[in-house]
Amino acid sequence: MAVLILVLRVALGGLFLLAGVLKAHDGVTATTASIAAYRILPPAAVAPLGLFLPYFEIGLGAYLLLGLFTRTAAVIAIAQLVVFAGAVASLVVRNIPADCGCLGSGVSVPPSWGHVATDLALAALALLVALRAPGALSVDAVLASRSALDEAREPTAAT
Repeated sequence: MAVLILVLRVALGGLFLLAGVLKAHDGVTATTASIAAYRILPPAAVAPLGLFLPYFEIGLGAYLLLGLFTRTAAVIAIAQLVVFAGAVASLVVRNIPADCGCLGSGVSVPPSWGHVATDLALAALALLVALRAPGALSVDAVLASRSALDEAREPTAAT
């Protein structure tokens, strides 16, 4: 199970890292335009989110790849994927042909129910990571084993 969690953690982390890097490469203007095309958020919230989102995704991807604060990172990934699924579903329902912008402006992904299902399936995989975290080869596991070693070495207090 630890190896499966490692594979899922690395896949999800790599996906978030790639998405963030591609959005950062596009720049704030392109990311902001993509977010605005959803017609969900008030205009005052679009620009700050366009600036924040790429670097948030890069950080989230890095935490998952490293296995650092794995459970928390996976829960945040679940929330983000569910929000993305809801936003894409709103495009489908409202028949707005906006590109999702998930992987930056260079990868065109039109809204569809298949896209919504993909986001929800990724959220389910992130849930498995959250429930079974941290998995093999994680910083969390190294820190936990060091903590256990330190506790074993501490002398017990005399009673």
